[in-house]
Amino acid sequence: MHKYFELVDLPVPCCFILQDGSRLDLRLGIPKNALPAFKNGFKNLGLKPGAEELFKKEKISDLISIIQITKRVQDVEILALAKPDSPKIQEVAKARIAQIK
Repeated sequence: MHKYFELVDLPVPCCFILQDGSRLDLRLGIPKNALPAFKNGFKNLGLKPGAEELFKKEKISDLISIIQITKRVQDVEILALAKPDSPKIQEVAKARIAQIK
């Protein structure tokens, strides 16, 4: 998962207890459960270029909800690349980028 995710605004990697009760341990790098944590809005994970591969099979409605909770412009741009032919995704991404800036 280190190929697709990076740590954001986290000076010291540590372990977090997520809302669903699972652990996200960032002390040894990016764990395998980083994708569900990102989808649920974990703010200390960001996407690297190429991460759109992880979201290509997502339904449009699910991808829209992920875009709406994303905090960084770079992440929104990467998520929009997952379905570049969908005008709805592109519209939501453009609106979210305007909100963030």
